[in-house]
Amino acid sequence: MPQEELLFRDGLGDRLLVRDSHGRPVHESLVLRPELAAIPSFEFALNERLWLVERFDHPAFLTVRNIVSVPGRVPRISLISDYTAGVRLSDVLAQAEAGGRPVSAGAAAFVIKEILQGVAELHRQSGELSHGALAPERIVLADGKVRIADYVLGPAIEQLRFSTERYWKELRVAVPPSAGAVRLDRRVDVAQIGMIALALFASRPLRDSEHAGGLGDLLTSASIAPPIRSWLLKALHMDQRRVFVNAAVALQGFNEALTEAGLRPAPRDLHLEAGRASRADGALPFKAPVLTKPTGVPVPASKPAPVALKPLKPKRDAWQAHDVDQRASGSSGTTMAASRKPLGPGFRKFLLIAGSLILITGAFTAAQFIPAPDWLFSQTGTLVIESNPQGVQVLVNGKAQGVTPLTLKMQSGRHEVELRHGKAKIFNVFVSRGDRVVQYVEFPARRK
Repeated sequence: MPQEELLFRDGLGDRLLVRDSHGRPVHESLVLRPELAAIPSFEFALNERLWLVERFDHPAFLTVRNIVSVPGRVPRISLISDYTAGVRLSDVLAQAEAGGRPVSAGAAAFVIKEILQGVAELHRQSGELSHGALAPERIVLADGKVRIADYVLGPAIEQLRFSTERYWKELRVAVPPSAGAVRLDRRVDVAQIGMIALALFASRPLRDSEHAGGLGDLLTSASIAPPIRSWLLKALHMDQRRVFVNAAVALQGFNEALTEAGLRPAPRDLHLEAGRASRADGALPFKAPVLTKPTGVPVPASKPAPVALKPLKPKRDAWQAHDVDQRASGSSGTTMAASRKPLGPGFRKFLLIAGSLILITGAFTAAQFIPAPDWLFSQTGTLVIESNPQGVQVLVNGKAQGVTPLTLKMQSGRHEVELRHGKAKIFNVFVSRGDRVVQYVEFPARRK
C-alpha cells in the first residue's frame, strides 16, 4: 500500500509525501482544510485554473498534476503535485531567527531573482495567469535551485473573500490594501515577492502584524541598500505612483537595483544555509519520519530520520496495542513450511480450473442483478449554477436554459456560460465526464 509522510502543516492544510510500496517518493499531496473546500465556488475555480495551466510546464515550478476529492464525513480536496527533495524557504528563515546562520544579502538576491524569473514565465502565458499565493512556505530550495509550488490556488483563494488581515494571518497570502474586492492578479504576485524579499533581508519570518500595509517599521529597521529599498517600495505598492505591473517588469527593476547597489547574487551561500535549515520550533519538521495507515492515522516510522529533527508524537492506534514477536512468528512459519508436503501438479491444475470457474460464475450471476454504474457509459457531467440574487437568466453556448439556481446535464467539454442581470457576466466552464461542477456568481446590489 502507498505510504504517506507528513511534511508540514500550514494555513492551507496538510502536506504529505506519498511513497510507493517500495518506499520511493511518488508525489506531494496538499490536503486542503475543510473550511476552504466548503466554499461552493472554491473547487470550481481550482478546477478551472488547473485546466488553464494544463500545458504549462516550467522547471522553476513543481508541476500540479491533479485534483482529488478525499472521501469522508467531511469532504476534502487534495492537490497532487510533483515532489522534489529539498527544504522550504520558511524553514531557512525560521532557522536563521533561531540563532542559525543568517541569510546573506547575496543569497537573498539569488532567491528573489530566481522567483522573479520563474513567475515572469508564468505571467507571459495567455489568460492573465498569476500565482496568487506566493509565500516562503511555497518556495522549495533544492540542489541550489529555487522551485515554486501551488501555482493554481490563486483564483480559488479569491473565492474566500477574506479581509486582507485574515488572508495574511491564516494563509500567509499577502494582499496590498485596495478598494473593492480582493484580486490576486499579477501586481499582487509582485507584492507577494516583495514580502518574501523583505523577510529574506530581515533574515527572519514576518509576523502576523507585519501584513502588507503595516511594514513601515521593518523597512526602516532592516539593513537594506537604498536601491533595493526603493525597489521594495514599488513592489509592495507603497509608492502608488510607480507599481510593477508584472514580474517581468519587476525583474528588470530588480536587476537595475542590484547593479546600482553593487550586489551580486550568491547561490553558494544559499546552499550552505539551506543544508542546515530546519523548523525552529520542532513542532512540524520538514522531513519528520511519520507514516500513515490508509485510515490516515499517523504511525511512527521504523527507521530513524536522515536529519536530526524533533519527531512528531502521534497517538497509538488500537491495532498497535499489542507487540508481535517477529522471531517467534518467523520460526513458527519455518516449522510449518518444513512439515507441509508439496502439492502434486495434477491437484494444482484442478484448483486453478475450479477457481476460474467459480470467478466466472460469480461475475455472471452478479451481472444479472447489479446494474452497471451510469458513469461507466455516460459522456455527460453535471453543471450547477447558483447566483445571488436568485432568478438570474442563464444561457449556455448562446441558448437560454432557465434561471438560477439551475442544474444541467452537459456533454463533457468546454462551454460558454452567460448570466444576465444588469451587466451580463460571461465565463467558460470545463465539464468532465461524470463530474459535478458548481459555479457561484454574485451580482452587486442594484441601486434604487
